[in-house]
Amino acid sequence: MTWSYATHYSCDNCTERFELMQPLNTCPSCGGLLEIQYDMDRMKVELQPQLFDSREPSMWRWHEFYPLQDGANVVSMGEGGTPLLPSVYAGKKLGLSKLYFKNDALMPTGSFKDRGFSLAVSFAKELGLSRGLTYSSGNAGASFAAYASRAGLDATVLVEYLANPIKKAIIGLYGAHTATLHFESMTDISAMLEQAVRDLGLYQFVNFINPTRHEAMKSYAYEISQALGWKAPDVMIHPVGTGGGIWGAWKGFCELKQLAWIDALPKMVAVQPSATGPIVQAFKQGARQAERHGDPTQTIAQSIAADAPIQGGRRVLNAIYDSGGFAEVVTNEEIIEAVQWLGNEGICAEPASAASLAVLKRAVSDGLVQPDDCVVCVITGSGLKQPSVIQQAIAESELTLNASFDDLNKLLTDLWK
Repeated sequence: MTWSYATHYSCDNCTERFELMQPLNTCPSCGGLLEIQYDMDRMKVELQPQLFDSREPSMWRWHEFYPLQDGANVVSMGEGGTPLLPSVYAGKKLGLSKLYFKNDALMPTGSFKDRGFSLAVSFAKELGLSRGLTYSSGNAGASFAAYASRAGLDATVLVEYLANPIKKAIIGLYGAHTATLHFESMTDISAMLEQAVRDLGLYQFVNFINPTRHEAMKSYAYEISQALGWKAPDVMIHPVGTGGGIWGAWKGFCELKQLAWIDALPKMVAVQPSATGPIVQAFKQGARQAERHGDPTQTIAQSIAADAPIQGGRRVLNAIYDSGGFAEVVTNEEIIEAVQWLGNEGICAEPASAASLAVLKRAVSDGLVQPDDCVVCVITGSGLKQPSVIQQAIAESELTLNASFDDLNKLLTDLWK
């Protein structure tokens, strides 16, 4: 059985091809981003949707669509295969009959980053690498640290100074070396990391600079389409920082369409905080490249607080434009309301995750999403990673009672009138 149909890297900028089994980050020729290509002609002949039905429900169910060549190198903790939950609350409030939440808050380290790091660390293991580095606002660092520990990889995480203390502590808990990173803009970080690739030959695990991580996010497309009876949703909404999630999902849907497993593609919707939103600003200007914009210290959505995307966010903008989707920002107040709404769905979401529902509410009001549209909001991380916002969203109850039957009877009588 063929484990992978991946064939080579190609550069977004110069289109040069590179052999797959080498530790590349950006293009050695021009510094552009590398994309992994597949033998889609063989896949059309040799793969069918039913082949995957009986496999274990994790993201590794879809291993033929990833670059890993040998299953013995898989580093997994059960990531992927998260539920696609039909809405029981927000859908009614918004008049949507087919609203779903892809709940990646249930991942091993509590965020969708586990998809990407399971694959990227597995691939690094296959390449024989013994150490690696990533930058993180919190969730990515925790995920990298956990998977690196499982693989015996020496991990170093540069944690931005804005990250909350709980996320910093979790990264250390999983055994990584950590250093607090101070910067004025995400452009400083990108420049530093890209120079480290060129001058130090340093293998990194940062989204897009690492060409493997976002490949795992294609599993969103496979899992969602399978759950919907091999149909894509009409709209897929994803919080965007660097944008690996939305780009990977779009690539996955395009592969399924090319294989004729689905007959239509979704509109891809990017959501960012109003305090930053460089992708949104570029989209509203009709631009194909985003520039630095905003102040990341002014949003509670820490995980998507980047003020400038890597290499201008061209991939993310391409996914939005090519899908006929859109990009929009949401305020802290809108995010907190969405956190509350998601609580009524049984979902504890961090602010960046709740932003997907916040933007949906605005999109319905603006007529960008129709009542009969099938909509999927990706819940990228657990609210337990940012408990202060959960406390802010939900006031502590003022009801009290003593441990007596009379007090209990009175409480329940008042509550259940």
